[in-house]
Amino acid sequence: MRTWRWISLFILGLFVAGLGAIWIQSPGYMDADYYFATGQELSRGHGFIEPFIWNYLDDPAGLPHPSHLYWLPLTSLIAALPMTFLGQTFRAAQIPFILMSASLPLVTAALALQVHGNRSWAWFSGLLALVPGFYFPYLLTTDVFIVYALIGAGYFYFAGQGLRTGRKSAWLVSGMMIGLAHFARADGLLFFLPALAAISYSSERKLQRLALMISGYLVVMAPWFLRNYLIVGSLLPSTGVKTLWLRSYPELFSYPSSILTIQHFLSQGLYAILQARFAALWINLQRLIGENGLVMLGPFIIIGFRELWQAFETRLAAIYLVVLFLTMSFVFPFAGSLGGLFHSSAALMPLLWVLVPAGLHRAIQWLSHLRRWDDEAQAQRVFAATVLGMAAMLTVGLYVTKVIGIQTNTLLWMGPKRTYDAAATTLGNFKSDDSIVAINNPPGFYLASQRGSVVIPNGGEAELHKVVDRFAVGWVVLDVNHPEGLADLYQGQIKVPWLEERATLLDHNNEPVLIFEVQ
Repeated sequence: MRTWRWISLFILGLFVAGLGAIWIQSPGYMDADYYFATGQELSRGHGFIEPFIWNYLDDPAGLPHPSHLYWLPLTSLIAALPMTFLGQTFRAAQIPFILMSASLPLVTAALALQVHGNRSWAWFSGLLALVPGFYFPYLLTTDVFIVYALIGAGYFYFAGQGLRTGRKSAWLVSGMMIGLAHFARADGLLFFLPALAAISYSSERKLQRLALMISGYLVVMAPWFLRNYLIVGSLLPSTGVKTLWLRSYPELFSYPSSILTIQHFLSQGLYAILQARFAALWINLQRLIGENGLVMLGPFIIIGFRELWQAFETRLAAIYLVVLFLTMSFVFPFAGSLGGLFHSSAALMPLLWVLVPAGLHRAIQWLSHLRRWDDEAQAQRVFAATVLGMAAMLTVGLYVTKVIGIQTNTLLWMGPKRTYDAAATTLGNFKSDDSIVAINNPPGFYLASQRGSVVIPNGGEAELHKVVDRFAVGWVVLDVNHPEGLADLYQGQIKVPWLEERATLLDHNNEPVLIFEVQ
C-alpha cells in the first residue's frame, strides 16, 4: 500500500477519534470508572490499591483494598502513564486511548496485507476500522476495548508470521501478545487454544515454538503472578473460580461470597442451569450479529471466512471465536451475555474487518454472474462505497443515541457522573465526616467524592446490614439499580429502623436516588 494511504489512515483515524472524544468527557460506566480510578491511584504513587470495594469475592477485610483481583491491570497502567505527568484528570487518562484508536485503521490494514496481500482490500479494511459501530464510544474511554483490539490484531499478525516464516522472534512475540491479553482480561488465557492450534500447524520444531510462546507469555505475566502470590498467596486469585457458581448475575455481589459453592450452583437443578446457558447462547448470537457484524457486514464476514480460510490468521481467529462464544455462553453465561462477549470479541474486530472486502468481492462476483452485469469492477466500487457509507451512518447514529442524546440538552454519557456528583455534594452538605458509603457503583462514586465506598450487596435488608456492620458504613445511597431484595425500601413501602432517609435526588433519568444515614 502506498505511503500516502498509510498517512491518510492515521490522519483520518486521529480526526475521527479526536472528534468522538469531544463528547466522551467521563468514563461513563463502572468498568471504565474502575480503570480510571485505579489508574489515578497508580499515578499518585499509591500502588495497586482501590479505595473502594465493588465485589466481595475475595472476602475483603476493609479499605483500602488490593486492586485488580478480578479485573486485570493493563488498562489502569495505560491510563496512569499520562496522569503521572499531566495530572489526575480524565482528559489526561484518555490520551493513550485516543491515540490507540487512531492507530486501529493502520493496524487493521497491516494485518490485511499479511492475510491476503491485496492493497485495495487492505485500504477498505482500514476504512472500516474508522467506523466500528457499537464499539466507537467504548474505544475512547478508559476501558479495555481498544487495548484488546490491538492485542488481538497483534496476536493474529505475529502468530501468522511465525507460521509463514518460522522466525523465532515471531513465536516469542505471539506469546507476549497472549501475556498482554491475559494482563488485560482474565479470559485472555483463551488465546492459548488458538496458539496450540498454531503449534499443531507447524511442520517442525513444535516443542521449540511452544517453549518460545510460553516464554513470551511469562515475560509479561510472571511479575504479576509474583505480586498475586505475595498478596493473596496464589498465582491467580480465587475470585474467578467463584463466578463459576453464580445462579444469576446479581450474585456476583453476594455477601458473604462463601455462599458461592458448587453445591449452591447445583441446588438450582439441571433445568435452570441449562435454561440460563441456552438463553445466554441466544443473546450472544444476537450480539455477534448486531455488535460485531453490524448486521449488514455479517454475510460478508461469513463469506470472507470461506474465501480466506487457507490463511493461518483466519483459522486461528475462527478457533478463538468459537472458544470465546462457547465460554461466554456456557461457562460464564451471565457476565458473557451482559458484556463479557462484547468486551472480549473486540480482539477479533480487526480480523473481521479484514474478511469483509474478500466476502464482498465474492458476493459481487456471484451477483454479476447471476445478473449478467457488464461492468463488474464498477459494481465492486459502488457496493464497497455503499457498505462503508452504511457502516458510517450506523456508527454516527449509535454514537449520538448513546453519548449525546436526541431529546436532551445534556450529554447522556455524562449522566452517571452528574448523578454521583450531586450525591457527593449532598453528603458533603451533611458534614458526613467522609464515612464509608454503600452504593451501586463504588468506583464511580469514589471519582465523584474521593471517599471510600462499598457496593450494596445482593439480597435484602439482612445482607445490607451485614455489610454495614463489617465495613463501618455510615451512609447508604440507593438508586433505581438496587437489588431486588431492597425494592420495598426503595419504593417507600417499608421503613428500616437502622436507616434514616435524609435526602432524595433525581438521577440523570429522573429516577429517585435515596440517601440514608445509618443510625
